[in-house]
Amino acid sequence: MAYIHFTQETKTLDDKARKEIGGSFIKLSKGNVYYQLAGNDTGKTVILIHGAGHGCYAWDNNFVYLVNQGFRVLRYDFYGRGFSDRPDVAYDSTLLYQQLVEILDSLQLKPPYNVVSVSMGSSVALHYTERNQRNVTKLALVDPASLSDGKIAWHMKLPIISDWLMSLYWYPRAVEKQMREFYDPSKVEDYRAKSWRQMQYKGYKRAILSTWQNILTLNMTEAMNRIGKSNIDVLLLWGKNDPLVPPAMSEHYLKAMPQADLIVIDSAGHLSNYERPELFNPALYKFLRDEK
Repeated sequence: MAYIHFTQETKTLDDKARKEIGGSFIKLSKGNVYYQLAGNDTGKTVILIHGAGHGCYAWDNNFVYLVNQGFRVLRYDFYGRGFSDRPDVAYDSTLLYQQLVEILDSLQLKPPYNVVSVSMGSSVALHYTERNQRNVTKLALVDPASLSDGKIAWHMKLPIISDWLMSLYWYPRAVEKQMREFYDPSKVEDYRAKSWRQMQYKGYKRAILSTWQNILTLNMTEAMNRIGKSNIDVLLLWGKNDPLVPPAMSEHYLKAMPQADLIVIDSAGHLSNYERPELFNPALYKFLRDEK
């Protein structure tokens, strides 16, 4: 076990590492956050929120497209993922909600916003939108994972056992597991290297475990119901072959938010935005462009 401990997460996210990584960082209340902001200052602001196991590189096939369409686009790494700091705190809904509020305030990005999220990031998007309905014009949920039954395996609750399983079982298999969530992994091989790079920094395992314990157990139906009574436009984009969150789950979202539309992306798995950008990007653009 000691050998595994010293051969996993061998890098530290310090000033030297951030300089080598490059890009933009901003200091928030819980640490440094990696972000990218680009586009027309007068364009509509689009906020891209990634999921549980990856960083904002999940939007690599969509970010530039949206910028080129005239939007002002923000993407950032959650605490514990990508190149953001990994504070030793509970990775719960409050933490990631506050992170979003702080980065918008620190970057002086004024509403209204168009919020786009993928997978577990949809719980953060729903949380923010429900509490700030006047700030959000449009909400797009991509292969959302926000309908947990609240249960968590017993071994994930026990500190020593869960830490041991994360190191011995989960960490060595994590990237391959993510690759299997695509419909055709051979077409997105670049994703493998991006995922592995972020996993080398200390604190990633701890952040993922805490996320499983605190956020992936959430059921956001009440938030959806409140959004469903608002005049916020909602779009669901779903990979037809999503093995993690099957498209049939969309029925719950559509019932809770009757104003929502559903677009199913052919030959796409859980990250339909990354796997089929040629279908995803035009569909998202049409939704964000259309006025009420």
